[in-house]
Amino acid sequence: MKQTTMRLKKKILPLLIAATLTIGVTAVAATGKISMWTGSSASRADYTSLPTLEQVTKDIGYRTVLIDTFENGYCFKKGNIIKNSFKDDNANVIEKFKSVSFDYQKNGDVVSFEQQKFNSKLIPSGDIIATVNGTNLYYVHYINKVVSDDYELTEQDKKDQASGKLVFSYDDSASQIDVSQVQSVNWNKDDIQYDLLQIDGKLSAGELADMAKEVINNRR
Repeated sequence: MKQTTMRLKKKILPLLIAATLTIGVTAVAATGKISMWTGSSASRADYTSLPTLEQVTKDIGYRTVLIDTFENGYCFKKGNIIKNSFKDDNANVIEKFKSVSFDYQKNGDVVSFEQQKFNSKLIPSGDIIATVNGTNLYYVHYINKVVSDDYELTEQDKKDQASGKLVFSYDDSASQIDVSQVQSVNWNKDDIQYDLLQIDGKLSAGELADMAKEVINNRR
């Protein structure tokens, strides 16, 4: 499900951020194939300081891991509540759920820490780069291409998408094609999906994995 690890936020309304991601054929829910993962949040941060566990649980309905500063110096900057939907090929909603995305920053470099809980069972993708207390950490790296809703895929686009080299995000306000390098370390623990994500970031896969180990060790 490497395409689902992405959370691009593109402003399409003054007070709304949203993204639509295409998902590969390996992303299958118990109710059928999931073709799209859509997410939206307020353009203004919901959290400007690290919230309490009680506050986040009230906002999204489940307990999360809260870290103010990682051992490598990345500090909490802001956070948002995300409203998510899984959809099938006909844009029918399969499942709705809320998640959180926290941004951590160091010298201008940002790591997004995302936590999400849903009922659909997605098949993990990526290379296992470490195992921590029985939990596999998966590393995913790909090129994300943000295009307008009316963009028509070229034959090369289709080949790259099928191979997993390219992932497409659709934004109806996009005036030009935006390409970025995306990397993520993701894992599932107690039915919660965790992602440490960088877009054009500075960290290595090993450094992201070290942050993931810290999250796992902080989880109670």
